[in-house]
Amino acid sequence: MFDLKLIQQELEREGADGWLLVDYENKNPNVVAFLGEKMLTRKIFLYFPKEGKPQIICHKIDTVFLKDEETLSHFDLNVYLSWKEMLEIEKSLLKSSKTILMDVSEFGLLPRISLADYGSVEFVKSLGINVLSSGDLQERFTATYSSRAFALQKEACQKALAIKDEAFLKIKEDILTKGVSDEYEIQQFIARRFLEEGMVFDDAPIVAINKNASDPHYGPTASVSSPIRRGDVVLIDMWAKMNDKEGVYADITWMGYVEKEVPEKVSHRFHVLRMAIEKGFDFLKENLPLRRVEGYEVDQVVYDFIKENGYEKGIIHRTGHNIAVDVSPHGPGVNIDNLESHDTREIIDGVTFSLEPGIYLDDFGMRSETDVYIDKRKPVYMAGHQEEVIPILKD
Repeated sequence: MFDLKLIQQELEREGADGWLLVDYENKNPNVVAFLGEKMLTRKIFLYFPKEGKPQIICHKIDTVFLKDEETLSHFDLNVYLSWKEMLEIEKSLLKSSKTILMDVSEFGLLPRISLADYGSVEFVKSLGINVLSSGDLQERFTATYSSRAFALQKEACQKALAIKDEAFLKIKEDILTKGVSDEYEIQQFIARRFLEEGMVFDDAPIVAINKNASDPHYGPTASVSSPIRRGDVVLIDMWAKMNDKEGVYADITWMGYVEKEVPEKVSHRFHVLRMAIEKGFDFLKENLPLRRVEGYEVDQVVYDFIKENGYEKGIIHRTGHNIAVDVSPHGPGVNIDNLESHDTREIIDGVTFSLEPGIYLDDFGMRSETDVYIDKRKPVYMAGHQEEVIPILKD
């Protein structure tokens, strides 16, 4: 069900007396992960103390769902009938605690972390207990994954890079044979190739030209799609994972230009993005072996460089998002973000995240995206790193 030793080691490392989780009707994914899907209809707490056996506080009506052998082997049940009894049990379990981790984040800026309700947090504080965020602890149990999942991720990245090359080649063939290609047709080509390679995805890839690429989440459809012609800037953003319960997404964005050579205006803008990614990567390489590094720091480095090069008006999203074993490419771990939020979670060994800064202006949008894995305090490119815009029609 879970590794109690690791949880308690992390509590010790963070100087906390315990981790208190609260849930109602399976809305907290961490509680569901620990207990499994159960038909719980009343408020429930899980408490992991720094020492000793974990505890459940549950209503009497829900005990029937919590008396299975596995649950009782991991938890003691503390049963309440009235709300007053619930608070007294909570107070008793926490009576010797000075600092507790709860699922909160500063100013509520990290929605994936902020799972504890206001009243539950305030009650703990009313007992004179210091409440800290469980963000780092959650990350260690939701955003890292097995060596098998890592192997599946590497396979997904290799296949995605190959399919990306095929997509740009198809655009070239279309232009040379028909004089025109099409966003939607290329999108569907990529989607079919994913399926043929045993991959799955939560949404179709993005193929966007020129001004369409200035909308980061633009996606062509059968009824709304632009032709791709000579002189167009082409953005392809694609994400997929191996069709396996431990599959981890490959998530990449590559840029091309429909001619034999790329004009200076296009290549210069991309150069700024490429160098911004390298600045962020180098920051990780230099600092991870020495100290704790948090997600917001890398975002600041990347976008400071973009601003210094005159493209501040083209910034409309964070540098990157976590990637883990999840139903979407946006995982529950640390994001590379000091724009949309201030992500103070630690960048730890075993996590993956995208580096995908963008510059979105009226003439055309650009984004470059790769995936970075942290291995023994060192960043590793998982999905290549585009160094220049692809001249799609080059011989």
